[in-house]
Amino acid sequence: MDAEDRLVSFDQFRRRVRDAPLGLIGSSSSEQTFSLLMDGRRVGDIAVNHFAGSDHTVQHVVPASNDAEAGELSSTRMIHVQLEGSSTLVQNGRTAVLRPGDIALYSSARPFSLDHGGESLILRAPTSELQVQETLIDDLIGVRLDRERPLVGAVAPLARHLGSAMEAGGSGVEARMVDAAIHMLGAIVIETGRETGHTAGRVELDAVLHYVEENLSRPDLSVGEIAAANFMSARKLHSLFEVLDTTVAAWVRSRRLHHCRRELVDSAFAGLTIAQIAARWGFKDAAHFSRAFTDRFGASPRAFRTGHSGTPALDLSHRTRVKAVSPSPVPPPAHVLA
Repeated sequence: MDAEDRLVSFDQFRRRVRDAPLGLIGSSSSEQTFSLLMDGRRVGDIAVNHFAGSDHTVQHVVPASNDAEAGELSSTRMIHVQLEGSSTLVQNGRTAVLRPGDIALYSSARPFSLDHGGESLILRAPTSELQVQETLIDDLIGVRLDRERPLVGAVAPLARHLGSAMEAGGSGVEARMVDAAIHMLGAIVIETGRETGHTAGRVELDAVLHYVEENLSRPDLSVGEIAAANFMSARKLHSLFEVLDTTVAAWVRSRRLHHCRRELVDSAFAGLTIAQIAARWGFKDAAHFSRAFTDRFGASPRAFRTGHSGTPALDLSHRTRVKAVSPSPVPPPAHVLA
């Protein structure tokens, strides 16, 4: 796609943000000479948007109009990575002035104002993708995450390369880079939270989530093992996951399905069968995996893979209206978290 195809006028910009799921208000002081690069992609459940050009303001002042939409928006967070120039984000009574390399988090379910200048990459992701408790994320809403911090400083170069990889498309590289960026952002939230009063319970849950992620491929992963490896009782483990409004088994299932879906459309795994990909992430029974996948994503693994065959692992139809999908994993059998 040529850059010219992605340049929009002020009227086009205003219509696009108005018609987006949030119902945003767009304005600019340079309407007559306005020119903006608006490029959007979707990788799995994560929307990635690139903006560059004329200064403008985007405001969200009205709550979602229905319960379903409100629930969807409340389960997502926006991550703003400033690449060039300066932007100002206002939310929750906080003001974050962003310089190149700075990052800020904000919620699409609450009123906000973004005075955008220069160039930025904005990701919209379900909070579950960050693998961090919502309460910890919300502690940092509207706070500038300084580019001088080592982890923060590493995100901007990755964001730039991500934009280039998505332009090329079709290699599966962009999906891996989005994964890397999201994991880094989760680490930034955890690191910052610890410095500003991370509670013991949060430290414990972070350790548990890391252990689960490192052992998803093992079909015998169980509640008892996870609890023992983290020096706590099964009851204590279950209570930690109540903070995430889910269960241990549901979290494990959701993360396994997430990885399987990524590999089904990644050209690097084109030589593997669906059963082999399922087995890589702890599913012993192919039929059981197929039912779980279909229930979660609305299509069988075979239909999903066929539908993406020969095309990038990106849904280009979501350029201006991106809907994130909240996890709704299938309850697993007792004992084994498969």
